[in-house]
Amino acid sequence: MNAQNKPIFDGLLHTGKPDLEALYRMGKIPMIHRTGYPGWTDPLGLPTAQWYDSVTSAGGAQAPRNIVLIDHEDWPYGTQAERQATAAKYVTIYQEIKARKPQWRIGWYQDPVRKDFYKAVSGVGSSDYKVWQSWNNDLSQVLAPYTDIYMPSLYWMFLRASASHLIPHLTTYLEENLNEVKRVRRVYGRMESPIYPYIQPFEQQSGVPLDADVWATIVQVVMEQADGCVLWAGALPWDENAPWWVTIKARLTDKRRTQ
Repeated sequence: MNAQNKPIFDGLLHTGKPDLEALYRMGKIPMIHRTGYPGWTDPLGLPTAQWYDSVTSAGGAQAPRNIVLIDHEDWPYGTQAERQATAAKYVTIYQEIKARKPQWRIGWYQDPVRKDFYKAVSGVGSSDYKVWQSWNNDLSQVLAPYTDIYMPSLYWMFLRASASHLIPHLTTYLEENLNEVKRVRRVYGRMESPIYPYIQPFEQQSGVPLDADVWATIVQVVMEQADGCVLWAGALPWDENAPWWVTIKARLTDKRRTQ
């Protein structure tokens, strides 16, 4: 599919944001957290029936495109046993939600492929690259069959002012993380499961806006090599003229997505 015809989804948390679904047909994807619904008190454990019922009730998560993201970042990944146990917990969540909402398509934030920068750019076949792949294998062997949509995090973690030497590796970082998602999907998952990476126009830790060329590269590479993307940003005031949004809106206009 041509990059101009691929979907861009709305995961933005801005205040004062216009109705992007009405204006541009940007489907809203809810990000479901443990603390957003009652019944999941132990971050290292699993939800109770109350949590599943709350998430899937009429007053629960609103998923107009029948796509939801589960974001839980408390389970451990340090050893192979921990990675496999974490993946098995996700499978339980998948089965419980599907029993209540079979029409929902479910993705996992950062799983089953764990975003990495240094290992991803170390070179295909290097020892670091192989270690990274082995970690992803541990997760994907268990979780990929229960992944309806791949939603890897492809946030950028560096600013030109403090890490200019890493900017030239941006494209390699994006491409290798996407290649790894495609590999585990092919080996362990279902080929019909699309890849919609989460991207944001701000540096991941500081929240400082990315340089225009960095953001343009992220959007271009992701839209060319994945099946679409999900935009995310924190609860900031909406700015229709923000450079990052101008970049996105140009693509929406090109696709004739306005009313």
